[in-house]
Formats: sequence, structure tokens, C-alpha cells
Amino acid sequence: MAKKILFFAYPMYADFEIAHTLFFLRKVGNATITTATVDGDPVESVAGLITKAHAVISDVDPRDYDMVLVSGGDGIAKVVDDNRIREFLISARMAGIPIASICASAVLLGKAGLLAGKQFTCTPNTYEMFKAVFDAATYTGTRLEITDKMITAKGTAFPEFTLAVLDTLALWKNEEQRDYALRFCKGEV
Repeated sequence: MAKKILFFAYPMYADFEIAHTLFFLRKVGNATITTATVDGDPVESVAGLITKAHAVISDVDPRDYDMVLVSGGDGIAKVVDDNRIREFLISARMAGIPIASICASAVLLGKAGLLAGKQFTCTPNTYEMFKAVFDAATYTGTRLEITDKMITAKGTAFPEFTLAVLDTLALWKNEEQRDYALRFCKGEV
């Protein structure tokens, strides 16, 4: 059965950070991707791509999905205080749904209290700008952290992030396919 992924998109999300992940979720995992936004309206990515929403985040039941995927981006400050996002992430966590967060989207996890007592990572600039939401967590500064069904990554760690997402969902057919994906994401193929 194909995996169902909820992708949360917000204005000025960093499309490049999750492009490989989305590609391999579809190509290897035949996953269904549902895009939700705060209000159901389309959003524009950092690169100017207009992303159409399938759903409003507050109308989505996270238990209907195998994973929640959130990109980083320049618009994180515009959505960090939105209670609908916080409530959705808390509900996903309570339901045991894995959450994959790259770069600035770790701020949303921190704001929801999901990083308390855990190790996480994001870009140093994001950590410094939003230090207050991370006060109960341990910032490692590594490229990738996987803790208790939560993946956090630096924005430039999209190769490792892609592998971690598909590892979590057990989508690789074999180690050769996984190794090829890593080389592909690094531009070595």
C-alpha cells in the first residue's frame, strides 16, 4: 500500500530543501502527497513556485497520514505563532506519526513543544534567530538528527534528509537503491 504524506507549505517555503525528498517519495515509494496550507490558499515558495493546497491544515487529521513533511524557508516567522499549525503538529506527535522537518521548520516543532528534552538541528542562523523556542531542547548543529520519530536537518542536508525520510517509511527496495539515491542527491550520478 502506498504511503500517504502530508506536506505543510507556507509562504516563502524553501522548495529546494524538499525537492529530492518529494521526488523519491513519488518515484521510489509511489507515495501520495497531500499539500496543506494554513488557510487552503496557494502559497509562493522562495523560488517563486505557486503551490496549490489540497487542504486547510486545521481540517486535516494527521492519523490519515504516514508522515508529516515540513520544509524550511524564509516565511517561517509569518506562521510560527499560528495555533492551527501547533495543534496539528501536537496531534500528529500524539498519534505517533513521524514528522520530518528541515531547516527553519524546526522552529514550528520547538514552538509546539515537541523538541523539549530532545536533540535537534537546523541552520545556525535559524537557531540564533529563534533561540527562545528551543530553550528546552539541545541544539547539536549536526547535519541531521533523528530522535523518537522526528527528523530534523540543516537546509543543506537534503541528501541525508531524503534518505532519513525514506528510511523511516521503509521505502527502499534494497541498499543499492538507497546508495544510488544518495549519490543522485549529491549530484554524483
